[in-house]
Amino acid sequence: MAQIEPLEWLRPLYYEDSRLEWLRTFPCARWLHFSDTAGAAAAEGQPVFEPQALAAGHRHVSVCKLIDNATLTIMLACRRDAGQGPLPAGARALLERLVAHLARVAEVQSQRYALNASTLVHRAAPPAMLVNATGEVLHSNEPALRLLRATSLVRVRARRLALAAPHQARLLEDIAVSEARLRARTSGARAAAARFRAIRIVAQEADESEDVLAVASGPEVLYAFYNVLTPGETPADDLRAIAALTFYHPRSAPPVDEQVLAAAFDLTPAECRIAHLLAIGLTQKEIAARVGVQHDTVRKQMQSVFQKTATHRQPDLLRLLLHLPARRTEGG
Repeated sequence: MAQIEPLEWLRPLYYEDSRLEWLRTFPCARWLHFSDTAGAAAAEGQPVFEPQALAAGHRHVSVCKLIDNATLTIMLACRRDAGQGPLPAGARALLERLVAHLARVAEVQSQRYALNASTLVHRAAPPAMLVNATGEVLHSNEPALRLLRATSLVRVRARRLALAAPHQARLLEDIAVSEARLRARTSGARAAAARFRAIRIVAQEADESEDVLAVASGPEVLYAFYNVLTPGETPADDLRAIAALTFYHPRSAPPVDEQVLAAAFDLTPAECRIAHLLAIGLTQKEIAARVGVQHDTVRKQMQSVFQKTATHRQPDLLRLLLHLPARRTEGG
């Protein structure tokens, strides 16, 4: 999904909406005006002015694309109802003079917020995907891409989610049933769709190939949590339901950053190692066996970690470790 053009993420939501192609090809900083009183010919070749865009009494529309790049598209639209009439020539001339300034303001604001928003969304976020009723993956975040490399319990093939049977069929059936009920405006359908469900997928055999991340004996387990959403105020006939899934798997969980531990709490390398192994689920005895020291040595190091982090119990320390920030490495 990382190579897909951002606009393509919208395509499955609108099912080949012709306005997407217009959005790509129409130049920036150019106003386009339409009034339904001019007749259908005035909108020919401009699919953005299809009837849905003139709903709710807005019979006159002026549109300008201010920014269009690999990560962001910003458009400005002025809509007027039948009583107001189309924009007069003076107003159109003013918009033409303002467009360069509006584009500059939009660019400055996007530089201030767009990158920060993207960074925050992917920082310490759980693996997440958006999936429609046919199993097509509409979007995956960076942690989800790491999850796909860490386990075979979830796969994406030809842009479609692939879970082990019978979980795949049940998930898609649940999305389809929710979609049908939402279209029919069944009482309670929206609340039922928004309710979170859980899927527990267990591997037939435990994978012991990555012993450093093995948190317990037994088969590998993946948890998926999801609810069903709809994009905006979509008309019932065009409604498409989407499952928002988040996953938990020990190998996809962000590791405790030992450099952050050392910088924030002045832990020694040995204490950082103890904290890291504790966070991935090992007991003190298992940590001692892994590191090759006596159990009493681990116990004393744990006491030092408690003191330096101002925690008093192992559950308190675990909560702190699991909420630490992670440094972003080059290339994600």
